[in-house]
Amino acid sequence: MHRARLHEVLLDAVGTGVVRTGIHVTGFAQTAEGVTAECDSGERLDTDLLIGADGLHSAVRAQLVGDGPPRYAGYTSWRGVTPPGQVRPPDRVTETWGHGERFGLVDIGFGEIYWFAVANAPPGGTDRDARAELLARFGGWHDPIRVVIEATPPNRIIRTDIVDREPITSWHDGRVVLLGDAAHPMTPNLGQGAGQAIEDARSLAQCLASARSLDDALRGYEAARVARANAFVLASRQFGAVSQWSHPLKAWTRDLAMRITPERALVAQARKLLGHPSHHAAAR
Repeated sequence: MHRARLHEVLLDAVGTGVVRTGIHVTGFAQTAEGVTAECDSGERLDTDLLIGADGLHSAVRAQLVGDGPPRYAGYTSWRGVTPPGQVRPPDRVTETWGHGERFGLVDIGFGEIYWFAVANAPPGGTDRDARAELLARFGGWHDPIRVVIEATPPNRIIRTDIVDREPITSWHDGRVVLLGDAAHPMTPNLGQGAGQAIEDARSLAQCLASARSLDDALRGYEAARVARANAFVLASRQFGAVSQWSHPLKAWTRDLAMRITPERALVAQARKLLGHPSHHAAAR
């Protein structure tokens, strides 16, 4: 699903006048009675609970945890979406591995294809012409990779260095709690960044609704979510490291192992990792 379409569904569910955009929270101050979010505009927002869901470079996490910049994974990525009807969507999600390079194709409906390309590279790289760079790297790969790149307008190609953070086991302090990438930023190799944030939100809502106190709710939320989310951080990191192997012998060994592993074993492993846990408020 295109992220923008998911946003539309969620915004429609909460109704108008609830979500405010264009506000950058830079920090917070809290007491036993409440917490104040401080904004770069000078505005101060008083509330009972501050949920830091402000992403990879979370200002809330920086103050709460103070663990510095994220960890570069060793590879960069390009992402894009083809215009509707330009290229026939693939029958299944695919990811093709090379030596230190990957390319993935995903049908996201409405005649559009979401694609991603990954390559080992130093951090902070830029492209004068991203599409030309991608065609030079992947233009000779199997169909329909070249036509997918060519069909994507240059202004719809985004380059992002891949990073994550070391897992932490405490996501809250007092009336401030972390959620999503602010709590457990992970590489995108398992496609679980947004999914785990949604699981966080559901679990936190359940705990807040059923716990006897705010502290019980936040501790219950951590008990329900920390281990599962952190497992994805580490599993995604490991998957990315193996899939980005560039040494010919290591890549050959990896590819051989994938070829000889029965499909049912791969499916079982994926189900075990991605299967939904029982959702319940863990407050006691």
